[in-house]
Amino acid sequence: MYNVVRWIEDVALAEDGLTPKPELDKRVTALRELGRDWRNMNGSQFQEAMTTAHFATYFSFALSKAFYDDYNYQAGEWMNYTTADTAPDFRDVQRARMTMPGTLQLRREKAEPKATNIADTWIHYGVDEYARQFDVSWQTILNDDLGEIRRTPQRMAQAAKLWADTFVSALYDNAVTQGTVAALGAPWAGTGRLTQANLAIGIANMMVRTDVLGNPLNFRRIHLVIPPLLVVQAHDIIENLSTYGGPGTVNLAQYIAGIHVDPYIAWAGINVPWYLFADPNEVAVVPVLRLEGWPGPIVAQKASDIRLMQGTAPAAFTMGSFATGDIEYMVEDVLGGWQDAAFVGVADFRGFYYSSGTTP
Repeated sequence: MYNVVRWIEDVALAEDGLTPKPELDKRVTALRELGRDWRNMNGSQFQEAMTTAHFATYFSFALSKAFYDDYNYQAGEWMNYTTADTAPDFRDVQRARMTMPGTLQLRREKAEPKATNIADTWIHYGVDEYARQFDVSWQTILNDDLGEIRRTPQRMAQAAKLWADTFVSALYDNAVTQGTVAALGAPWAGTGRLTQANLAIGIANMMVRTDVLGNPLNFRRIHLVIPPLLVVQAHDIIENLSTYGGPGTVNLAQYIAGIHVDPYIAWAGINVPWYLFADPNEVAVVPVLRLEGWPGPIVAQKASDIRLMQGTAPAAFTMGSFATGDIEYMVEDVLGGWQDAAFVGVADFRGFYYSSGTTP
């Protein structure tokens, strides 16, 4: 490129009589050859002629730039098998379960009936604020010709929804809860991988649950909660013809109210855990608490303190701070769950079954 510029300068100087005629002829001949042959030049020759390797890259960026579509993230399905609860403010709420009275006993003639008693069990939990902030200068917004930065608040809202999925998952899928339930043994926990036979064992264990007085509980709807790795296997088990009562088989499908994917269940190697939940309408296994009037994450923008007194300015300038020019966004959610030392977020283990998936 340096030589090309020099040759053009020589042609211009020649017009003023400042370049010798023989030298001018060589320059004109070289320019004509370049004009004829540039299409046949290889990459190295072309770059050498232009002197910079990023010329084509720069024009590609300037003339055609685009962002790929955002990824589609897998959302949790915890609202189908957890219990929704609300709190009026940030103080803890208390929830209780009352035991059944004692059963009838024989009463002899003229004898007084024996007294019974009931007991209550209380748990309490509250909500907390969770937030994140993002700020950019007004110049950045002005330069955002593709609008990607202006989409950041929507992305923050999506990130908040994904965070809520991780929050709820951690209420039951954690080492403390797993260790406590596993220590209880059958019928509260098992070690089998997700197979038709092991799922039948898990369902049977749910069917023999009793309350503190030994009264049998009646769980009519059971939810299977799995990591994404087990999706195909779970549907094959539940939707396969053999599970609908084919010859010589059992009908598992009538006991499973739904298959739900928790993308944040942790697993390692061939040890893939899975869970069974009683329906939330029958027992509050994992309560998820929200603040009243706050159904999900919110996105807010800090109000600008700029008020134009004279003249005009781009809209981006009037969106930001008088002091710094920053435009600030915030995403926030208010959420809570039970935090027990032994069961973490599992408030009623009687409606809960855990399998570590470590054995066939």
